[in-house]
Amino acid sequence: MNSIARTFLGVLMAGAFVFPAAFPAHAANHDITIVGGGAGGLWAIITEGVGETVRRSFEGARVTTEPGKDGPNQIMVNRGDVQFGIASDTLTLRGLKGEKPFKGKLDNLRLVAVISSTQAVQFFVDDKTGIKSTADIREKKYPLKITVNRQGSVVDLLSERVLELNGSSYKDITGWGGKICKIPGPESMDLWDAGQMDAIIEVTQFPLSRFLELGQKHDLSLLSLDDKTIETLNKEMGTTSITIPAGTYPFQKEDCQTVATQLLLITNADTPDEMVEGVLNSLIKNIDYLRTVHACLKDMSPERMSANDVIPFHPAAQRFYSNLNK
Repeated sequence: MNSIARTFLGVLMAGAFVFPAAFPAHAANHDITIVGGGAGGLWAIITEGVGETVRRSFEGARVTTEPGKDGPNQIMVNRGDVQFGIASDTLTLRGLKGEKPFKGKLDNLRLVAVISSTQAVQFFVDDKTGIKSTADIREKKYPLKITVNRQGSVVDLLSERVLELNGSSYKDITGWGGKICKIPGPESMDLWDAGQMDAIIEVTQFPLSRFLELGQKHDLSLLSLDDKTIETLNKEMGTTSITIPAGTYPFQKEDCQTVATQLLLITNADTPDEMVEGVLNSLIKNIDYLRTVHACLKDMSPERMSANDVIPFHPAAQRFYSNLNK
């Protein structure tokens, strides 16, 4: 038995020197979860695109992409439940400030990269309303039937503020006999066809296909925002001024002045530097691929990725962009 034991021990000792060679040093050591949007939607497509870039170039990372939602994404990232999230700048800023729809400050949110900067506020109205400007709603006390997306969404918050700044609050509109419909934009198209909707505010890329299609069935106008409204939104909600060029939609005869939100990749302040650096290196190495994931990413560049002076960057991201500019 002693001889057998000695032989077995010898095998184990030999194995101790052989064992590491069977498991390479670059074995997965970073588990990364990225939350995005609802299955099949724009955010889900972008999230999977970001995830794929990390899989391609961040050696040692295991990446999972999961459905999510603007608002809850910020909460999960702030708590450290997930490592990264896709989020709007508007709700991220409100989270940092502790403003509605959040119940307290989300102090741990940090910016990794601006993914897209062309999510524009687009205010469509049916020409049969006679509304030619946002001020007309107040002046006519028009009973507008408008869709503003889900309660607490960035679309809802921006829509409410746009209308308030033009003297036609949600309460005013319902008081004039109108209706504030809080459902996702795609679901409102059937209501519009049925005569139950005559306006919608969206925050998205342009042109959006469903409004190209809607414009073939109804006479539509795309309303500009006035300078004061734009200035206030930029100051209060972190948006940026943008112009939707004339002809973007066939029915659009003039440039549309409005504001845009940014689509961000965010993380927690305590996320390890090497993880943030690995993700950013992957995005840069695969930027040509990312530009093909969706039309709203076609202009993605290192300069655009770092173009935000409102949301605080993760320290590793700040160093990364500084080094790129040297």
